[in-house]
Amino acid sequence: TVLSGWGRYPTVRSRVSRPEKRAALQSVLEGDGQPVIARGAGRSYGDASLLNSEGTTLLTDRLNRMLAFDSDTGVLRAEAGVRLREVLEVFVPRGWFLPVTPGTKEVTLGGAVAFAIHGKNHHRDGGISNFVREIELLTAGGETVTCGPGQNEKLFWATVSGAGLTGIITEVALGLRPIETAYV
Repeated sequence: TVLSGWGRYPTVRSRVSRPEKRAALQSVLEGDGQPVIARGAGRSYGDASLLNSEGTTLLTDRLNRMLAFDSDTGVLRAEAGVRLREVLEVFVPRGWFLPVTPGTKEVTLGGAVAFAIHGKNHHRDGGISNFVREIELLTAGGETVTCGPGQNEKLFWATVSGAGLTGIITEVALGLRPIETAYV
């Protein structure tokens, strides 16, 4: 498969894996011993998540289930392949909004964390990591680790803006912001 970033350059030919369930991730990692990197929506400007033909690119677009929402705290737990657009479609009508919105809503939750996205409110609220309660990470060694502020903190901060190099983000718990209306 030929892949590129959002800017459409460079392009690389890569083997891809597109699992539908998180349980299948382990077999992708064990595969043939070659490098594996996760790819969300492919909205990075450059060559993020592009491997040469020696590796496997793990497409996360089917790992896109919203798992739980706590209406008291506003915390959404979802698989990493959920796009910001999907969060907005489901939660704006319910009175909740993303705390950070980049220039595109086609970014995945995993990609948002892996690249520490920010929005026009960065000067006031900071980046997405300020609202991430925890993430589930599948390490290259096959271990599933839950980390966040206060739990496996070093791994969490290495993963935020780590461009996928600490492992595969499989799940994100993100605090949403209450809104009174969908109109500005």
